[in-house]
This record gives sequence, C-alpha cells and structure tokens, in this order.
Amino acid sequence: MNSKTKATVSCSSSTSHKYCLGNEKHDTKSSSPTSPLSAVTKISKTSSASCTKTDENAQSTSEASPSSLQPSTIATSTQRTPNDENKESIILIWLDPYIGSDDDTQRTVAMLREINDFVVFHTHLDSCIDHVTNVQNERIFLVTSGKCAIDLLPHVEIQSQVDSIFIFCLKPNKYKHLQNEYSKIIGIFNEREELIKSIKDNIDLVEKQIQSFSFYNQQKSTRDLTSESASFLWFQLFKDLIIQMPPDNHGKRQMIQKCQEYYRGNRKEVATIQEFSDTYRRADAIRWYTRQSFVYKLINKALRTEDIEQLHIFRFFITDLCLSLAQEYKKMREREQGVLRVYRGVKLSNEEVEKLKGNEGKLISINGGYLSTSRLPSVAQNFASQLTKRRDAVVVLFEIEYDFNELNDDDIVCADVAKFSDYPEEQEVLFDLGATFKIQSVNREKPDLSRVNLRVTSKGADIAREYIKLNRKELEERSVAVMFGSLLCDMGQCDKSMKYFENLFQNHEDENISHIEFNLGRTHDLRGEYDKALQLYEHSYGTMMMSKPVPKKASARVLNNIGNVYYKRSEYDRALDYYSKCLKMREKCLPPDHPHIADSLNNIGLVYDNKGEYDRALDYYSKCLKMREKCLPPDHPDIATSLNNIGLVYDNKGEYDRALDYHSKCLKMREKCLPSDHPHIADSLNNIGLVYDNKGEYDRALDYYSKCLKMREKCLPSDHPDIATSLNNIGISFSRI
Repeated sequence: MNSKTKATVSCSSSTSHKYCLGNEKHDTKSSSPTSPLSAVTKISKTSSASCTKTDENAQSTSEASPSSLQPSTIATSTQRTPNDENKESIILIWLDPYIGSDDDTQRTVAMLREINDFVVFHTHLDSCIDHVTNVQNERIFLVTSGKCAIDLLPHVEIQSQVDSIFIFCLKPNKYKHLQNEYSKIIGIFNEREELIKSIKDNIDLVEKQIQSFSFYNQQKSTRDLTSESASFLWFQLFKDLIIQMPPDNHGKRQMIQKCQEYYRGNRKEVATIQEFSDTYRRADAIRWYTRQSFVYKLINKALRTEDIEQLHIFRFFITDLCLSLAQEYKKMREREQGVLRVYRGVKLSNEEVEKLKGNEGKLISINGGYLSTSRLPSVAQNFASQLTKRRDAVVVLFEIEYDFNELNDDDIVCADVAKFSDYPEEQEVLFDLGATFKIQSVNREKPDLSRVNLRVTSKGADIAREYIKLNRKELEERSVAVMFGSLLCDMGQCDKSMKYFENLFQNHEDENISHIEFNLGRTHDLRGEYDKALQLYEHSYGTMMMSKPVPKKASARVLNNIGNVYYKRSEYDRALDYYSKCLKMREKCLPPDHPHIADSLNNIGLVYDNKGEYDRALDYYSKCLKMREKCLPPDHPDIATSLNNIGLVYDNKGEYDRALDYHSKCLKMREKCLPSDHPHIADSLNNIGLVYDNKGEYDRALDYYSKCLKMREKCLPSDHPDIATSLNNIGISFSRI
C-alpha cells in the first residue's frame, strides 16, 4: 500500500518513521527528530530510503609546505584529536601528508594553540574530509598545502561549518587561481609568521560575531511549542534559574580546576587562568568577559550549544556577570533619557538574512551568549566589513532601539561597559542573557549590505511568565528547575535533559521527586528505552498517588505516557487501558472541552484505528475534533491533525469521497497556519494523492505526489526517507497510467 501520513498521540520527539508518541502534547508543527512535540506517522508502502556516503579514494601527494618534513603523524602532548571534545567555538584543522613531528613543528603547534586551543592535524585526505563533515557545533578554520587543496576543497568548501581556508605552500602564485574558484580562501602564504598572523586576526574577528538566533513565531499559547520556540523559552528561563541557585563556595574552585584541565599544555591560557585565580573579584566580572579570555570563549560556546554541564561549571561567574550588569544597568537608567540606539555589525549568509526577513514582526533572542553592541554605527559597520575576506556573505547592520520610557522594568538589562573594556573608544553596550527583540524590518540597502531594525521588548519575559503559570496551573509543576530540564526535552536534547535530571535527582527536594522521575522516564522513553521508562513512570505515578493532595493533572499525564509506551510497543489493549484511565481522570479534574481531554480522545481513537476497528476510531476522532474546534483557536494545527486522522479512517473504509473532503480541509488549514514549506503540508498533499490513487484517478494522484515531492525536496534533507517514499509513489503511479 502507499505511504500514509497519520498524526498520532502526544509526542515530544520523533525518532522513527513508525508511530511517534511522547509526552503531553500532540502536535503537527514538525516531523524532524528535534521537534519537541512531533506527532506525525509515516507508513511506507515499499522500500525505505537509504543514506549512503560517497567513498572518496583520492590520493594526495602534496608538495611540501614550508614547514614540512617527512611523512608522519604528529604525536605530541599538546595535540588534540578529532574525538576530543572542543569546548570553544572554533576548530583549526590542518591537512598535510608531510607534516613532521620535530621541534619546528611542535613550536608551530604551540603557537597555534595560543591563538586557538583546539588544533587537529591530519596526514590523510579521507580522514580530514570525514572530520570536517562530522563537525556540527564549531566553525572550522582549515589550513592545507596547495596540492592538497586541489583534492580537498571540492569536498569541504561547501560545508557550512567551514568558515575560512588558508593555503600554505612554497609557490603561492601557482595556486592563486584557487581564490577565484573558492570564496572561503582567505589567502595563500609561504611564510609561517604571515600565515599565523592572518589566522589570529580572522579568529579574533569571527569569535566576536559567532551568534545563533532563536525565533518565537507562535501566535498561540505556550502549550504548543515548536523546537525553536522551546529553545527561545529555554534562554528566558536560564538566567532566572541560575541566579536563584543557592550560593556555592566551591563554584570558583571547580571552574578553575576544570579550565586548567582543559587547557593543559596551553601556556598562554594556563597563565591567564592562574591570573584569574589570583585576582578575580565579582566587580571584575564584566572586565573578564569583555577581554575575550577563556571565560568568554567557553561560556559563549556553552550557551550557544545549551551545554548544561559546562554552564553548571561556570554558574558562579555567570551569576556574578548578570548581577554586575544589573548594577550598571541601574546607573545607566539614571543617566539615559528617551530612546537608546545601539548597533551591531556581523556577516551572515544570504540564507540567514532571508530567515530574518521571513520572521519580520516576530520575536528573536540571541543564543550565543551576551549581545555586544556599540553606540556608534560606524564601529559596528567597520567591524562587520573586516569580518573575514569571504565573498559568500553579506554585511548585516543591526540597529537596536531601546525605549526607556516604554520599558520601565528590569526585564531587559543592558549596560554601558566602555569603562571596563580594553577599547573604550568603541562605546560598547552589553545586553544581558534573555534579551528579546522584535524584528521591525529587514532591508537590503546594497547588494552586500542589509540593515535589520530591532526593537527591545519585554514580551520574552512575558512569554516565560505565561509558560511558568501554565505549567503550574495545568501540569501542577511548581519547580522552575524541573521546567527548565523539561524544555531541553522539548528542544530534542534528550541526552542533555537526562544528565540534567540525573543531577537534579541527586540533589532533589522531596516535593519535586515525582516530577523529576517523570521527566527522567520521558528521556528514556524518547530514546526508545521503554522498560526503563515504564519503571520510572510507574514509580512517579505511585509517589504522586501517595501525595496529599493527589496532583491529579500531573498523574493523568503520567498515565498518558505509560499508554504511549504500550502503544509504541504495539500492546494496544494495555495502551487503551491507560489512555482510558487518563481520560477518566482528566474529565474529573479539568474543565469540559479542555485540550488535554481532546488529546486523550485522539489517543484512544488511534488505538482503535491501529486495531482495525475503524468505526470506533471514527467515533473518538470525531469527538476529539468537535472538542478541539470549541477550545482551540480557528486554524489551529491540532484541528488540522483531527481532520487528517478522520480522512485516513475514511480512506481505510473505502469511503474515498469523504476521505478527500477531510484531507482537503486539512490541507487548506495547514496552508493557513503553517509555514509555506512545512513538511506537514507535504504530508497532506501525499494523503490526497493516495485517495486519488485508491480511486483509480492516477493522473490526479501523480499531480499531488509530484507537488509533495517538490515540497519535501525543499524542506527535508536529501536523504530523508519521506523523499524516497514520494519517489516510490510517483513511480507506481507512472506504472499504472
């Protein structure tokens, strides 16, 4: 049979192409593995897609670079390997089959580590290509010889993580033509000192502008979170959570010890860490951050990658920095009148600029740490213009407006830090964590210059407060610390969430233990470790039922998730038992027509659907749809999900005209409430094609299959199984015409 797309039960993360179930909400926003609440099912009618990696067997007989000796692999006490964890934001990779291990080479290694600690040398082309393509969270600076570049660059230059390329060879003129072919080449050098200076200058510039964004583009309640919106909320909660942590006398000592271990062998950074150990006071927090020391590098990377363990190590410094910025903010508020305008210059790809353009009017927050800006537009624009020599990026000038008369609270903290900086003439203004902006406009002023106007808003803090209030009211979750870890799961960060809750479990308050166990169960659930998940869910439920009073809303959620586990194990009768218990409890403790009651009706319908009891499934799906139409906003994705599920039942019953009617309504609604290239729109196109296929109208089926394929190729990775499914469906349709 052809591939059908069925939205399923409450789901926190999709990890397969079978039925995906998870936590509390059933959602249709995304079918990607990192979606927080994905609830889409793909049932493939034929073979699944395969993902193969081309085996490149190119051999390199590189010309010797100026510092090379005999072919060998460096093995020094200071060398990093690809398997080591890079806690900074940049990785320097050097490919040269003739790199040596003598004193001259080791001096080069030491010099490079003083510029950028993480340096890896490769002597084989294939291992270098594999390393580059597997890097995910860092920018890559790549050094190679001219002859190696000819073999290497076609494979790696297109990788988005590759930021800058440097060629080091005896005959620069011989390879100048490569600069016209590859836009990321910074220069071709035959002197080691010039090469190292260029690497240092470019790393200094790139480190100052590595930033990632989170967008909050939802028009509905925080009950329905996309992965990106969950990430946005995570940063809103992070600062409050870390500041509320009790004082820890061991925090500074632990941070220094971990940093010394990480930078062992790096003389420059070890000396800086010792200086920090000997002299640091809370009043110095801003100065240490703005001088771009190891503190700056490690904290920014940890924030950008949501590295819970690393952030916990730096908790004492982050607290000091936030409190210091708050003090300086109060001083600035006393001096400033009216509107403050500050600027930030960066270089972004055209795709990143288009994403900003597509989010005009939406909220944005900065993930990469504290946001550095200048009062002077000339400083920001000059800075952006210097940022590497890459020709595949455009200068973007952010103009940020902060109306002190409009925002009279402390939700958004920024501070004039010029007096703390080594460059006071830059007139730096630093925004604290959690700063939120509204994208007013994005305009391309010149082919290589875009201007983005942002306005400071307190809506991010308002959304965080709404989220906390909702969790306390509907899920009976009072601990912000537990909500914080739960958001990690919603972001698809199951492993990080598990580590976080395991640590929380060791230091828990008795009143939170059942919620911690539930969330630990959830992480195991999402990893497919169902026995462990059931054990934790059942223990959590038992603890809740012994509480006085019993937290009925929270315990109903546990019953729902136990049902999810049995559903995923195809134990439908046991799943039905728990879903029914959950529904009964929700009907007692929630208002009529509550979204969670509708979710339970949907889940029971899914069980009957999978048991082939289509009339009973249709009954529950219809009740769910009726309730969702009452309690949710018009054109809500969950309503579209109900329409989709009813359409699938009618298709299974052979009532194709009714199936087509529901799928068409679903498609129309999804086109209204989802982005134009969202995978779920493609799913609806696929399902309409299936109905026409079953009706024998193969030309019309082919038309919808083709539209589905076009959209999937646009919004999904090239090796995604759904693309293979679409190709398969098209092939079958052609064979029938």
